Amino acid sequence: MAFTQEQEAGVLAMLAAFQNGKRISDLELAQGALKDMSFEVEDETGETRRMNLKDAVEQAANPIAGRYWTDGNSTPRAGGWYGSVQALRELPAKLGLGRYLVTDDRQKRKLDPTDSTRYADGSPAALDGSQGQCMWCWNGFYANIFNEGGKTVKAVTFNAPIGNGYSCWIPAGGISWMDAAVMDRTNDKLCSVISDDEQFRGGSGSALVAGNYEQAPAAGSPQLTMLGMPATNLSTTAFGTKARKRGEGWEANWFVARFVVEFLFEVIMGTQNSQAAFNAQKDSDGLYQGGFGDGVTDMGDTHWTKYNGHYPLLPTSVGLAAGDGVCLVDYDLPDGEGGVDHTFHVPVFFGLVNAGFGHLSRLVRGLTVSQTAGEKTEVYVAPSMYAAFDPSSVTGMLKACECPQTNGYIKRKSYNRLCCMPTEVGGSASTYHPDYFYTDGATASGLRVRLAGGDANSGAHAGASFACASYAASNAYAGYSSPLCYFEADPVVA
Repeated sequence: MAFTQEQEAGVLAMLAAFQNGKRISDLELAQGALKDMSFEVEDETGETRRMNLKDAVEQAANPIAGRYWTDGNSTPRAGGWYGSVQALRELPAKLGLGRYLVTDDRQKRKLDPTDSTRYADGSPAALDGSQGQCMWCWNGFYANIFNEGGKTVKAVTFNAPIGNGYSCWIPAGGISWMDAAVMDRTNDKLCSVISDDEQFRGGSGSALVAGNYEQAPAAGSPQLTMLGMPATNLSTTAFGTKARKRGEGWEANWFVARFVVEFLFEVIMGTQNSQAAFNAQKDSDGLYQGGFGDGVTDMGDTHWTKYNGHYPLLPTSVGLAAGDGVCLVDYDLPDGEGGVDHTFHVPVFFGLVNAGFGHLSRLVRGLTVSQTAGEKTEVYVAPSMYAAFDPSSVTGMLKACECPQTNGYIKRKSYNRLCCMPTEVGGSASTYHPDYFYTDGATASGLRVRLAGGDANSGAHAGASFACASYAASNAYAGYSSPLCYFEADPVVA
């Protein structure tokens, strides 16, 4: 086939370019800043594209482990990974997620990832508080939430913040791996232990009377004795005061610790739906996927009332054998005849039992909702955990966002200042953030606290993003708890 004159000229030009090509060592040194330089790469699609040299250098020194969600898309599943897929695969290990014993001076010691009754070196570990508190811990990291090209990115970095949105350093810390409080009745301190001793009796601190409940379990059941059960029926102020007795750096479900649970679930599992079907298999990229199913949310209000009046259902020992696993653990709730009343499929997220939702609602500290009936609902957060905190005032607190004044499934939530509160409702049980928001802002003015996660009768309304802002800080209830948490440094929010 003969070339046209124009084609022949093109071929000759390419040949001349090839013959006149230079080795890299022959080129002159580049001038200007890294931000003005770019080079050719093959990206994840297999296409050849241009990349900014400054971005490439920063990512190499600061691996990004993230996911993105396409704006306007209602699916709670992430659209894909962001940054480095290898960094995302390795994220749980780099964060050090798992179970530890932590002493009051905040020294932590890792437990065996498959046997929480032993330390990582194989020596026996006591879970009764004598060697420290049973905590689910993480290493320090930057949380980054930003928008890029019509996508909302949630990413973890370790060396520097990234993006043009909100970034915050999260100090190393931990939260009770039971995802609920335990009370040391002898010393009047909040704790996180596994023990059937009277000193740590759960609920309100007294045994329940079977005759008060139509469908009570058999006598001696922990759901009646409250031995080995989480503590409830305290106000958020009481939980916080008793946690702070452990010393500086200890609190009760400080909002930053709550953020860690919600944020890391979304980034690691790649979904905003805690109740998506559980999938033990990783995806084609070797990443975790899916949620944890119903969790401990399907008891039903009437059933729970008749069973034990909304007091705790799961002993603190449930999930112990799971270690640092990502799995479901079956628990058979006893009935009054020596049989099974109900079987719960209890989530475990790298050792965190309940994975932030279901069983007992969690009172959140350090976050106050201020509402004017029918006008505005504002969310404020405390800038420091190491300072005193008073939930009866927003003086000295930082405004984080505004919430809707109507109930509904969450369509959008704010991560500004780590508040994790809804800014729009109108979704559903399978779209956006498929969890519910309750508020009395349309009819009542005043200050409110957040209840997070939902409880055993919340059903499809429950999930890690679930938020209820209808109760004052003085409220206490049989089904409300507030897990012990700690930070190695003050989790400052600006």
